[in-house]
Amino acid sequence: MPSDNVSLTFTYLASPEIVFGAWINEDLIHKWMFVGPTSEIVNVDIDLKVQGKFSILELEKSNNEYIDHYGQYVEINRPHKLVFTLFVPKHFSGESVVTIEISKTESGSELKLLQTGVSKDVTEDSWRKMLGQLKLTLENQ
Repeated sequence: MPSDNVSLTFTYLASPEIVFGAWINEDLIHKWMFVGPTSEIVNVDIDLKVQGKFSILELEKSNNEYIDHYGQYVEINRPHKLVFTLFVPKHFSGESVVTIEISKTESGSELKLLQTGVSKDVTEDSWRKMLGQLKLTLENQ
């Protein structure tokens, strides 16, 4: 596996079902995915099925710019695996593939994220921040 892929592991004090749900529940997505200090999610559209499409529209408030994060679901094995393509033309060109694997642990879940097709220099810090925000979101529900 090329070292340029993004590969992260996080643990959560929540069941695999709850962690998986955070990737597909529109209300939860608004709280953690692609959100930053100067941005907010203004629209989430999910068609949760294999080959179903999704779009997560972010508003960058510092310059009033809309950034679309979109793709298609490739594999859905609830609550253990979610694979999807991801396009974010504002941040990188071409298609990347994100694989989320969630396993049960004694105290909750372990989530492994693998993103291929884009340099880790471009997305790794963002994923690290988002998965940290997911932790806060799940622990403060």
